[in-house]
Amino acid sequence: MNKMSLTVPAKDEWGLVFHSALSAVGVLANLSVDMIADLRSASDEAFELLTHQSRPVHHVEMDCELKEGALFVRMSAHRAEAYQQCEPMDPEVAHLILGALATDVRLEGDSCGIYSINMTLPAVDV
Repeated sequence: MNKMSLTVPAKDEWGLVFHSALSAVGVLANLSVDMIADLRSASDEAFELLTHQSRPVHHVEMDCELKEGALFVRMSAHRAEAYQQCEPMDPEVAHLILGALATDVRLEGDSCGIYSINMTLPAVDV
């Protein structure tokens, strides 16, 4: 496995699909059992952050890539196109939780919320 992409509806029950898929990705990346558990927890937190914001989200996409001894995971929300007044939310708590679970975490967003989360974990390139 070098790359994987997965797109699911932005409904709570679909977060389990990402959770399960990342378990398999973790095994293929030779992550430890503890690292896989952290990756799954990070996935749950990221899915929650992306799907619960003021601007409606249609679906969430996850891209994973294993290269140069690291596992890169990007989760992106595909939001409604129509502009609406948004109330800014503070993602600091979610960022702290994700930062405790993954090596490098970057959140991308605007006044309507977070639309992309990038995480990196050390892995064994196979």
